[in-house]
Amino acid sequence: MTTATYQDVVTGQEALSQQVISAVRDRLAAKSKSSNLNLYQVIVEEVEAPLFRTVMEMTRYNQSKAARVLGVSRGTLRTKLKRYFDDEFIGTRG
Repeated sequence: MTTATYQDVVTGQEALSQQVISAVRDRLAAKSKSSNLNLYQVIVEEVEAPLFRTVMEMTRYNQSKAARVLGVSRGTLRTKLKRYFDDEFIGTRG
């Protein structure tokens, strides 16, 4: 896996931020009558699952490496993996 440079992140960030703006506007327009819309939770769940899956695949399922790439602790990574993927990415020691 290659390490992204700061410029790679900044270049991709603009496109991602525009996609987020568009998605938020679409969600709000579609759910404008719902006062109980937890938009933050909806967006986080939609983004985290594919993010974690992609990083796990790109790091060849190495949790320590994936945690470093994501900037989270290994424990946080494992918690999120369990939440979104059951035991798909969680190895067992036997």
